[in-house]
Amino acid sequence: MRKLICSTLSSAVLASIIPAVQAETLVFAGWGGALQDVERKAYLEPAARDLGISIREDNMSGLSAVRAQVMSGKPKWDLVELGSTECAQAEQEGLSEPLDYAVIDKTHVNPAVVGKNWVASHSYATVVAWAKDTGHPVANNWQQFFDPNVKGARALYRQPWLTMEAALLGDGVPAKDLYPLDVDRAFKVLERIKPQVANWWSAGADSAQLLRSREVDFLAIWNGRVADVKGQDNQVDYSFDGAILNHDCLIVPKGAANKALAMKVIGQILKPENQAHLATLIPYAPVNSEAYATGIISAEQARQLPTSPENIDKVVMIDPQWWLKNQTALQQRFDLFITQ
Repeated sequence: MRKLICSTLSSAVLASIIPAVQAETLVFAGWGGALQDVERKAYLEPAARDLGISIREDNMSGLSAVRAQVMSGKPKWDLVELGSTECAQAEQEGLSEPLDYAVIDKTHVNPAVVGKNWVASHSYATVVAWAKDTGHPVANNWQQFFDPNVKGARALYRQPWLTMEAALLGDGVPAKDLYPLDVDRAFKVLERIKPQVANWWSAGADSAQLLRSREVDFLAIWNGRVADVKGQDNQVDYSFDGAILNHDCLIVPKGAANKALAMKVIGQILKPENQAHLATLIPYAPVNSEAYATGIISAEQARQLPTSPENIDKVVMIDPQWWLKNQTALQQRFDLFITQ
């Protein structure tokens, strides 16, 4: 009888273990924080459910971490989210696998955010934002922002990318003629308003606090950050006119153990419904245009997204390939300009 009971228990235990053992597992590495929290709800949990797999999560610090894993010969991550220039650099360095677009449907994704080895996961924009109650002059667009006759205190991103584009747009360069960037011209534009730049911010949270505290009258800021501030402060406003569109993107590290499964997960992430769900949780914009036709994103939410039908024609898209070729040299010049 004891043997029979033990045999029955063993069979029950095995029955409960075998499905878990057989379930495929993928490891996703993202930026952590609030973004990864909402990506879990909008992207990862639906993908795991629909594919019948398990997705484990990790955090990473950028391309250098991916490089170290690939060079080890045994990357522990199967799918990684990086910044736009990092995805382009990973492809150039041979650190990522070519994506399988027979599995990943890119039909309704802008070709500008689709690479051989990467595809955008969501978009965001750098916009001009201002406070209406400071009593000082404010800028409502890049032309006013870079006009030294507009005397309000302003703030800019402490990086050359996005900031150089803003300066050139402010100096009247048409969006279609933005690249290759006229670097010398951009620095001249920055020089003329430099005395009025009260802060060169480095972190998105800092930019939002500058606006909340009214330390500046207007500034360049990411749309998600200013949308959060505006939701609590009706004296704050912003515009998507000339907004500079950037994106985060997905890669599969070279040699990833679950490459084929990673392709399927990317396909799930790009589904219109999942893209739309993310936008309802955080004001990061879908890259699949069909997300706006799902009925999941409200009209009010769409107004806060740079890729929505009412905003997409107003924005200017960043060129990661240009930055990949020029970033190192330009970074040094920009850092020197800030400190002088």
